[in-house]
Amino acid sequence: MKMGLLLFSLTFSSLALATNDLSSRASTEKWADNVQWLRLLQYDKNTFGGYTSPAENPAFFLHPEGKNNPSLELQATISALMNPEKKIKSKDGQFNESAACVFPARKLWLEKISGQKLPSVSCERYERFLEILQPQSLTYVFSSYYLNNPASAFGHTFLRINKSASSRDGERYELSDYGVGYAAVKVSDNPFIYSFLGVSGLMPGTFDINPYYYKVREYNDFESRDLWEYDLNFTPEEVQLIVANIWELISAEFNYHYFKENCSYRILALLEAARPSLELTKDLKSQVMPADTVGTLYEQKDLVKNIHYRPSIRATFDTRYKKLGSVEQERIRQFAKTESLPQLIAGLETQQKRDTLDAAMDYLDFRYPKEILRKQGAYLFKKDILLARAELGGASEPLTVPAPWNEAPHDAQGSRRWGLGYREWNSDRFYLIDAKLSLHDLLDPKKGYPPTAEITMGAFSFSFNPDSDEVALDKATLYEVISLSPVDAFNQGFSWRLKVSVERGYENGCTSLCRWTELSGGSGITKTYWSDLDLSLWLRATGQTSTDFAGDTWKIGAGPSVSARWNRDWFALFAESYYRYDYKGAEHEYRQNTLGVNFSLNKSLSLRLSGEDTNSVQRGEARLLYYY
Repeated sequence: MKMGLLLFSLTFSSLALATNDLSSRASTEKWADNVQWLRLLQYDKNTFGGYTSPAENPAFFLHPEGKNNPSLELQATISALMNPEKKIKSKDGQFNESAACVFPARKLWLEKISGQKLPSVSCERYERFLEILQPQSLTYVFSSYYLNNPASAFGHTFLRINKSASSRDGERYELSDYGVGYAAVKVSDNPFIYSFLGVSGLMPGTFDINPYYYKVREYNDFESRDLWEYDLNFTPEEVQLIVANIWELISAEFNYHYFKENCSYRILALLEAARPSLELTKDLKSQVMPADTVGTLYEQKDLVKNIHYRPSIRATFDTRYKKLGSVEQERIRQFAKTESLPQLIAGLETQQKRDTLDAAMDYLDFRYPKEILRKQGAYLFKKDILLARAELGGASEPLTVPAPWNEAPHDAQGSRRWGLGYREWNSDRFYLIDAKLSLHDLLDPKKGYPPTAEITMGAFSFSFNPDSDEVALDKATLYEVISLSPVDAFNQGFSWRLKVSVERGYENGCTSLCRWTELSGGSGITKTYWSDLDLSLWLRATGQTSTDFAGDTWKIGAGPSVSARWNRDWFALFAESYYRYDYKGAEHEYRQNTLGVNFSLNKSLSLRLSGEDTNSVQRGEARLLYYY
């Protein structure tokens, strides 16, 4: 008994001495100021000095003041790691474990900076986590734009943890890898509440981990979004630290900010913590666009090793369809209308049947992804096609979908824009300056962006009249989306548009320039020719309100419009004619014809000319646009 007490006393004394020694070194050598320590806990520098970690879960910190005091948190961490017998609650509160099991990244970093090994402990859950992931390398993945969901309209990024050193050892093997994402926790199904909470940072955000095949199914199959994969050049030690840091952050909880500290920002912060020489988040714009972060990574010397493209199910079907002969293509077009298996293959040669059945299965995958997954509806029909295909025998050649490199996000021009210009409007002269926070309009070059969509968030234009010395806000576009959805034999969806803005002009009997608030939208059909010409027929509705209006302070109307857009390489043109009958207002009939052309001078500069005739009031302007 006495011997046991003596050994315990000696061990305790030894640990206390080692802890004191390490704590003393940490204070003397100012380890708490080390950039890697600050990044592991995601500390942000405060405006007036000091640091604050955005992690909201108190269990993420070992010291009561750890959220705002990196030094006290470091001392508490040293004390906890040096005493493996002391148990602390895991961040989810369900387990009592040694600090090394809850904070393995802190332990790795402390061993590295101190140059000494800390007490080893058995961490069953964390070791199981590593066993499942088998982390060898990392890939940054960009999921393309998805306008049907406001939260994904600007794209999405996440990190893939690869089980092999080279991610392309086999495309199919990658499906067993794991994807790590950071996303808002959905607290409401109401899109307005969801958007408000996301923009204002009042929604919680957490990291999650899912098998990569789950991510592929969600983005490639459910939403028909292409995936761009960027293999990253991190050492095995850095990969180990990133995975350990992910383990620590899984239950940390942050406030999700849709435009700043979003999915892309948190992933870049993870990468920075592993390699202190990286400065990925420091120079990000105030609005962090996922595509911009791809460009940020791509610009880092030797960081991106390879780029891969994983096509959406729609792109897969399109490629297979184009490889068919004219007879088989006609059968597939008819199949899209009738979905009749006998009609699909009647009278075809054996190889023609094989090819047609393969394409029919891809069509069902793209047309009914949820039913296929849930084994309902089209799932049973697909089984019939599979049986018919199996009876024919013979293997199909592997399908290679060529990567559309003109849509690769790393090569896109900047999402923000400045503009300077000159305008003549109803015999008045104006000098213009404008700015757009994001993202892309129908006249911008297509490269790296959705080719048939416009997404504008936060665009402001100011004018100066040299004759009256008036400076005025001309236009503030809070949100504008135009989604052209070209119809073909396999897509009968509608195009749509929505705009919320404050504008200025000669409206509703104004004898001089007046300003109004506008909410407008519409739906239509679009047909695309030669991949570059989009012709659309719209039914549009517009509501406007202003105290400047003569008579009623608001008006609302609806009417048709037709538009034509040509966009290829360095030249783009957009023309539209709009007729509207207004329910109220000084004038019931509204006619507007617009024409705009864009000359892309290089990746950063464009010259844009536009003209407009609105109820016989003409406006013409020229602007030089700078993208960054």
